[in-house]
Amino acid sequence: MPAPSKTENVRKRCDCAKWKTCEHPWYLDYQRGKDHRCKPVRYRDNLDKLIDRHCSDFASAKDEARRAITAKLEGRDPRGLVPTDEPTVADLLAAFTAEKPRNNRWQVGRINATNVPTPDGLRAFGNVRAHIVTPDTLKAFRLQRPLVAGNRDLALLRATFNWAVLRGFLPRSPFRIGDVPAVRLAREEARTRRLQAGEDARLLDAAGSLRGLILAAVETGCRVGELLSLQWHQVRFSPRAEIFLPAQKTKAKRDRRVPISTELRKVLDARRSDPAGEFIPADGYVFGDEIGRQRHSVKTAWRLTCQRANLTDLHFHDLRREAGSRWMDAGIPLATIQRWLGHANIAQTSTYLGASHGADELDMRMFEERIGRIALVTHSDAKCGTKGSEPTSTDTAANEIAQQNAIKQGPTDVVH
Repeated sequence: MPAPSKTENVRKRCDCAKWKTCEHPWYLDYQRGKDHRCKPVRYRDNLDKLIDRHCSDFASAKDEARRAITAKLEGRDPRGLVPTDEPTVADLLAAFTAEKPRNNRWQVGRINATNVPTPDGLRAFGNVRAHIVTPDTLKAFRLQRPLVAGNRDLALLRATFNWAVLRGFLPRSPFRIGDVPAVRLAREEARTRRLQAGEDARLLDAAGSLRGLILAAVETGCRVGELLSLQWHQVRFSPRAEIFLPAQKTKAKRDRRVPISTELRKVLDARRSDPAGEFIPADGYVFGDEIGRQRHSVKTAWRLTCQRANLTDLHFHDLRREAGSRWMDAGIPLATIQRWLGHANIAQTSTYLGASHGADELDMRMFEERIGRIALVTHSDAKCGTKGSEPTSTDTAANEIAQQNAIKQGPTDVVH
């Protein structure tokens, strides 16, 4: 071990030849004046525990040791930030997450571990001092991440740097130069994948244990996480048949209710009992295992299902779009679809869905009938057909138009 004077108040207690880069914890090595008992005041704390992380290199450990010693001398928690600390990106992300916690900030670890260029060479982004981050650093970071994930990471980093500027930890944000944005999120092409003719049948035939979950996704438009966390006490049949999703289980952090269709009711009835015929308790999971224990992921099962069904480029989340698009095709008001899907605003719903093109011809025919370009097909003609016996293709179209009009006008009878 080098002499204490050369380690700048940080050291290790291991005998590793490459102690500067080994995984053993760092320790403070600091001594100041004497206390009231005339004994020297020494700091020999475990630095990793003081700052809640392990410094991967000697330079970072020396920086963190200075910060920790200053904090201890001032009577502060070494994990807390002050404007004079020159925090790292990891420090800012940790402080921002602690002040504004969210359950879906899983990307923090990946942000910290991504290597970016610095004046000292490539370093993990989390170990880079925040004040030396430039727009070029962020652009280099974005190149290391996939398009969608990179946009989510940059959005979090932008919010974190803005928060740090407001709190006085940084003089500026690297996302802006003056009043001009210096780093913009990459353009994302919205997914439009829907189930084509015959794909839904193939998917269900190959689904196996996922069949109920897939049907529920198409019938409710719920996200896979919302379905896997669904418990039986959230399934209600009185005063109305609905699934209740509390705010803590939704992405928007708002309560949501989705009505139960007849198809979904069959799925729920089939899963209500365990193999012994006993009802699964209220805290059991609807789409868990056979006795109601939670399943945390279906990624592998979904991938194998798509392979068996010979389906390509189909994500489980596409079933949510399929559900909303089917509702829209059937004439359900957009505001109702927004409420069922749990979107924050109706604009998000309108851009999210993809209506089928099968009804375009019928919609154009209805338009031309209304403005008098073509003759309106009467109810008797639609019923009997122009030949008086079998309906023709024109009569079939007329029937479909009548059905669409009935859907758009809404039901006349209310079933309680």
